[in-house]
Amino acid sequence: MSTRVEKIKKHFADNKGTYIACGVTAVIAVAGTFFFVKNNASGAEIVQKITPVLSWKPESTNVVIKMVERSTASKPVHLVGTNLYFNSLSEAARETGLHLSMISRNINGHIPDVNGNVFELLEPAA
Repeated sequence: MSTRVEKIKKHFADNKGTYIACGVTAVIAVAGTFFFVKNNASGAEIVQKITPVLSWKPESTNVVIKMVERSTASKPVHLVGTNLYFNSLSEAARETGLHLSMISRNINGHIPDVNGNVFELLEPAA
C-alpha cells in the first residue's frame, strides 16, 4: 500500500505546476462568472444607455458628409501610335484582346510594352 502512496506523491510532485495552473484557472473562471452575473445590466438599462447616442441630432441642418471612395476609378488610356482611346483599362483589354494585368503593368511602368503595344494613361482635364 505504501508504494501506491509513494507513486501518487511522486506524481503530484512531478506535475505540481499543472495542478496549480488548473486550480488558478478554475478560481478565475468562478470569480469571473460571479462578477458578470452580479453586474449584468437588464435589457431596459442597456437600451437607456444606447438611446441617447442613437437619437443624436446635429446642431445645424446643413451637414456635410465626406464619403470615402471605395471603388477604383476608371483610368482612360490611349494606345500609342493609333487613334484608339479607351475609357478604362478593362475596355482596352476587351477591345484589343490583351490581358488587363499586362496593360496595367505597362501603364505602371513595370514592362515596356504589351506584345509590341504601348499604352499611356490619359490625365483628366481640370
